[in-house]
Amino acid sequence: MKILQVISSIVLVTVVISLLWRLLSKLISLPCPFWLSGMVEMDNPFTKMNQASVIISLMNLKPGMRVLDAGCGPGRLSVPAAQAVGLQGEVTALDSQPGMLARVEEKAKAAGLINIRIINASLGEGKLDNEFLIVPCWLQC
Repeated sequence: MKILQVISSIVLVTVVISLLWRLLSKLISLPCPFWLSGMVEMDNPFTKMNQASVIISLMNLKPGMRVLDAGCGPGRLSVPAAQAVGLQGEVTALDSQPGMLARVEEKAKAAGLINIRIINASLGEGKLDNEFLIVPCWLQC
């Protein structure tokens, strides 16, 4: 009985912290803390559209493409994107938190991927190469 209470308390505290963080991050710009990276990595079991495999398939990635994963977090999309573009392509994983980028490196190494470039920065800091200049669709069409 006590074990069940401890487990319920841990789950409750985790949910409360997650909800509080979501509310605060809507009011001020707060990146997801590294210690919550496990929750970011999980696919939502209630919606198919939020699952990494579905997102990657909708991106229609081809071998040789170059991909920027801005705000990559723990690499939930970076690693499958790197697999999709193959060795001819490259994924640039950009995040402002070294802990998240370390997780991306771990996952890439475990998957045997060498085509992920890590950049510790926020968007707008000027650390991206010029090839990542984003042109609005209405200028391309």
